[in-house]
Amino acid sequence: MKTFLYRAKSLFSIAFALLFLTACSSNPAGHDDDHDEHAEVEGIQILQGTAVLYQVLEGDVSCDSSPCGVSVAAGQTLSGLEVAWIDHDGDEVHSEDLDTEFTLGFSVVSPGTAVVEQNGRFGLNITGVVPGTTAMQVQLNHDGHADLTSPPASDASAIQITVTQ
Repeated sequence: MKTFLYRAKSLFSIAFALLFLTACSSNPAGHDDDHDEHAEVEGIQILQGTAVLYQVLEGDVSCDSSPCGVSVAAGQTLSGLEVAWIDHDGDEVHSEDLDTEFTLGFSVVSPGTAVVEQNGRFGLNITGVVPGTTAMQVQLNHDGHADLTSPPASDASAIQITVTQ
């Protein structure tokens, strides 16, 4: 009987210690340590002024007008587009809340249809080359890897660029 009580007390003590140590962990959610010190970005918006041309948040794509994406005439440049980062509530994560190790990345499926150039830290200029449609993907890079990406350019929910006559 003493052996049973001794084992029960030992097991209880070990379980209590594990619970205590787990509860006191400095990283209870299991996030990478480098992600604990910056705002959590969970969505992407492409803005022209205050108009949302494209937004993806938790896999859902939306915009202010249909179709979602960017439209530009061939031979014209749409400048001053902003890539905005949003949190899980859809609120903007301001660029000053992201340290300088955060950078914008992007790729375009058919650069012969539209040329995309970075303008400032998180800005884009898009020039229409020839009429047609292409797609692009944007990403928020941090410490050598993508923290967040829009759907791949090959995906139907990717950011569409339509070049008109």
